[in-house]
Amino acid sequence: MTKKTNESDDEILQRLSEKVERAIATIQELRRERDELKKRLDEIDDDGARYRKERGQIRDRIESILSSLESLEE
Repeated sequence: MTKKTNESDDEILQRLSEKVERAIATIQELRRERDELKKRLDEIDDDGARYRKERGQIRDRIESILSSLESLEE
C-alpha cells in the first residue's frame, strides 16, 4: 500500500509541476503582452501630443490669415 501511495503522490506532484510550468509560461506571456501594450500606448501618447501641437500651429496660422483678410477689408 505504501508503494501505491507513493505512486499516487508522484502523480500528484507531477500534475502540480505541470500546472506550475503552465502558470509560469502564462505569466511570462502576459508580461510580454503588457510590455508591448505599454510601448504602443507611449507611441499613441507621443502621436497625440504631436497632433495637438500641429493643430495649435494650424489654428494660429488660420487666425493670422483671417486677421490679414480682415485688415484688407478695412
